[in-house]
Order: sequence, then C-alpha cells, then structure tokens
Amino acid sequence: MSAGARGWLAAPAMAVLGAGLLIGGCAQGPLNSASDGVGCSVTVQIPSSSQGALGTVQATFGGHQQQLTRNTSTIPVGCGQQVRLTAAATRPDSNPFVGWQVGGQSQTGTSVTVVADGIISATPQFFVPVRPSPTPTPKATPTPTAAPTTVTLDQWLSYDSATKTATLKLIAGYQGVNHGLSYDGLSDGKLDVTVPVGWNVVVDFSNAATINHSAVVVTASGTSPVFPGAGSPQPTVGLAPGGSVSFSFVAATAGSYRIACLVPGHEGLGMWATFGVTAAGLPTIHL
Repeated sequence: MSAGARGWLAAPAMAVLGAGLLIGGCAQGPLNSASDGVGCSVTVQIPSSSQGALGTVQATFGGHQQQLTRNTSTIPVGCGQQVRLTAAATRPDSNPFVGWQVGGQSQTGTSVTVVADGIISATPQFFVPVRPSPTPTPKATPTPTAAPTTVTLDQWLSYDSATKTATLKLIAGYQGVNHGLSYDGLSDGKLDVTVPVGWNVVVDFSNAATINHSAVVVTASGTSPVFPGAGSPQPTVGLAPGGSVSFSFVAATAGSYRIACLVPGHEGLGMWATFGVTAAGLPTIHL
C-alpha cells in the first residue's frame, strides 16, 4: 500500500524475530547497572495518537503474563529467555494492527517471540489513515502542510526526526524518590536515555525537591559538561526548589555518559541517570 493510502506510527527497535537469532553481549543481570554492566531486558514501545495508545501488548514469559498499556514498558528477563508478545488494537476499526518491527525486520502476525540476549526493543505497528486534503474553493487554494514528525515515547521523552531534536523532561525529586535525590522518579542510573550522534537535545529541567539540584551531562567521573551547553546554570549551587530552566546542546560524540547532579554529595547518593549517544538509530528511553 502506498504512502498516500495509509500512514505508519513506529519507534526504533533492536531485537530478534522468532527464536532462531540472538543478539549477544549481555552479562548476568537483568538490566543495565554500574556494577553489573549490560544485562537482558525486552522493551515494548506502543505508538500513540492524540486519542491515546493505539493498542496493548500481552507479554508471556517464564509462565507469567503481563498486560502492557504504557507507551514504553521494560521487562527484565534472564538472558536467553523467550518472551511471547501479542498485540491487540485499541481501535481495530480505525487503527487496526499491521505488524511488528523487531531488529529492523517486519512480521505480520499479531504475535512474535523475542529471545532476550541484550537490551531488546520491539514495536507493534498500527494503521493510521491520512487525513484528506481540504477541497479547494474558487476564492482560495489550500496550502499543503507537512505531516507531523514528532514522536512521543513517554511522558519524559519525545523527538522530531525531521529536525533531529530530542526533548527530555527532567524533574529532580519527582515523587520524593530516594529522599528527593532522583530524576523522573529514578536514581542510580535506572533512567536510561539514548540519542543518535549529531542530534540536538533540549532538556526541560525543574526541581520538585526541597533542596537545590542541578543536571549536567558528564562522564562517569567528570565534573564539567561533556558538550557545550549540556547542563543547568551554576551546577555546584543548583536550581532552587520550585525552579525550572531549559538548556540545549548537540550530542557531538558517541559514547556513554551520565546526567548528574553536581551539588556536592548528591551524585554519590544516587542522583544520576544514564545518557548514551549512539552512532545511529533514533532516541530511546528505558525506565
């Protein structure tokens, strides 16, 4: 079917189809961590429209079943374990299920089996009709508009592939997790964001804690931004409670970094997130 007949919503995927191929390179743990290295997990990214998620996914693994309804859901599993994913459309009449995208490959069945041997991502796709162009009138000719290119992965991360811009919402002390020493309700690197090299990154940073906090992209042992502009002002002083600020930068060099609070003592108490710059692909987020 041509692009004029239907549209697609999809997110980036790195995984395996069926049970015949494996992607290697994981350690023993189920997820990334500073002590255990890269572990194994399956992340399901369900696209959405203005009316909400286009579908749901039932994950079956290890004798258990889990219903996935969020835009992004990460399932920690043992390395080499199979996960059966079955998609169902929320609105089958207007947005029926089309197929799966896993590891750059397509599969049309509603179910796909993924073998977890690394950090795996799978995306169900749903048909989205293209809006008809307005009918010209004798007095005016409508100007065609470009289709929207913004993809929302979760409440925390969205991106525009046309402008190569990723926007990250970062809240310090969200819901008081880790005594306020956290970002978006996660600490110790459990919030994991990646962007492709050369992309623009906009960080909307706010402080919901009762003490000052900052946010700076650094190396694991660094104390200054790795990219020009990659941090909130006065990072060792921090943003006052209730304050907000936006900063932006270009992710110029591929590598593994952190988003850390540089107010003395805070990073050591777990106030840091994982930030990676990949050689290719699209932005991702793992929670």
